[in-house]
Amino acid sequence: MPLSDDVPEWKALRDTLRALVDRAGAAAAAVIDESNNLWCAWPVASTVPPLAARFAERELAGRPGPPLRRGGRLRVAHPAGAPDDSYMAESFGGIYVLVLWFNGPFDPDFQRARLRRELPRVEALTVALPPPDGPDATEGAAKQRA
Repeated sequence: MPLSDDVPEWKALRDTLRALVDRAGAAAAAVIDESNNLWCAWPVASTVPPLAARFAERELAGRPGPPLRRGGRLRVAHPAGAPDDSYMAESFGGIYVLVLWFNGPFDPDFQRARLRRELPRVEALTVALPPPDGPDATEGAAKQRA
């Protein structure tokens, strides 16, 4: 079963991302992994996958240092004005990244504090997700952590 509102953990994660977007005054939020798999996003819209792809290309592909699954960390703030993407992100759980996108410049210190307060809940919900293709799938949140 693909991740959807029928999966309580996914719905809780999506609702958490929605609340984070609202409180931060952001445009969107997403949880992606270091392979640029999109696990959950708010809003659920066609505009988010291209944002995630640009973020992964800019911040994850070929970045210096160890990969996330080997102890690497990612913490980035890019408070840009249009037409560039404005975002901040922090890695968690060994392979995941929580990304917040904004419609323009933002206060990195203020938004980082907000993001870090929400990170434990986002992490707990993300690692609780079942495999997206069902219980016998070889890929999924738990399998990728292994």
